[in-house]
Amino acid sequence: MSVKAFWKMRYQVDVRARHFKVLTDEPPEFSGDDTGMMPTELFLSSLASCFCLALIYAASKRRIEVDDMEVEVEGEKDVKNFQFTKLTVKVVSTVPTRTLEGLIEEAKKYCFVSRTITNPCPIEYVIV
Repeated sequence: MSVKAFWKMRYQVDVRARHFKVLTDEPPEFSGDDTGMMPTELFLSSLASCFCLALIYAASKRRIEVDDMEVEVEGEKDVKNFQFTKLTVKVVSTVPTRTLEGLIEEAKKYCFVSRTITNPCPIEYVIV
């Protein structure tokens, strides 16, 4: 799996994966033009969407019908150290609470993004 990022101008970056394209930027208070999501929002989006899909997968394995599923991720930032200090995943669904608790535990096993955050992998930086 691979994505590429191309700097456009100022703080705008064109990110591509397969045949999809996303524009990232910073808001004016961080010298950007606010033409796209901030990379940190995209990071939280990755966690939210991956965990939502993991919940749906866990439900389908158990043959649980899901009418509605919403996942919200909030992140507390330590701006000085350029990192999140806390991530909160909120799940809203039509699935009964007890069943949903079980699905959340199971989904934790299937979510690549949350597993990578909680069990960090090394990052190799290469000059080409």
